[in-house]
Amino acid sequence: MDITISGDTDSEFLECVDDILRNREFRKLVCYKQHFNTTRFLHCLNVSYISWRLAKKFRLDARTAARAGLLHDFCPYDFKEPVPTGEHQAFYHPKAAAYNSAANFQITEKEHAAILSHMFPLGPIPTSREAWIITCADKLCATVELFQMPIAMARPGRVKIHAA
Repeated sequence: MDITISGDTDSEFLECVDDILRNREFRKLVCYKQHFNTTRFLHCLNVSYISWRLAKKFRLDARTAARAGLLHDFCPYDFKEPVPTGEHQAFYHPKAAAYNSAANFQITEKEHAAILSHMFPLGPIPTSREAWIITCADKLCATVELFQMPIAMARPGRVKIHAA
């Protein structure tokens, strides 16, 4: 599968997340619905881009915000299926995403912690400003996606996915 991101996307953002976007396992997120018409891939990309922009604006670690934002739901499985631990999906998937992220990428402890805490208040409290940004961006994106409104990278023409 080929994924094209429009040329008007900031190259500094793309540099931060390029290795993740090229990863075959991560690209499987295209196959899973997240919120109505939004795939998990596009949801993660939206959260990542908004988190990166906010972190830059507040002079925080934009790379951490972009990478942890992109990986926060790195769970290539159907959320409607029962989870192996018997937990509710809201509690299980941050742990699964953190595990998958560490297994596939060199992530920092700060990124790991941000991924684990993105479901706050249903999980641990975020321990960094970047983690708080990701938590808020996730809720913003989920809300907008539920109303089926294009946001960030979901705006027409920003991301094209071509089946191979």
